[in-house]
Amino acid sequence: MTTTVDLLTEEQAAQRLLISPRTLHGLRKAGLIRYVALTARKIAYRPEDCDEYVAARLRVESPRSNPSPQPKRKPGRAGPVHGNVLPFSQRKRGSG
Repeated sequence: MTTTVDLLTEEQAAQRLLISPRTLHGLRKAGLIRYVALTARKIAYRPEDCDEYVAARLRVESPRSNPSPQPKRKPGRAGPVHGNVLPFSQRKRGSG
């Protein structure tokens, strides 16, 4: 049975989840974490609900099918220049 000793404040729950209280508030509003509404303004969290949230967020990176590294792009260019596209520095002012 859960007692009030087992409940965490918003600050304690946020610290337990390694997030800010503001982020925790957003998670609660989005329905992503369970909470206990003690009053209309006083919110608490059960430790097991924090643990459930963490378990639901658990991810494993899948290995890449092609382990060869991708070629790196050269810095300073967004990509090849095609057609009549001129760099801004080479444009001439029009008469009009």
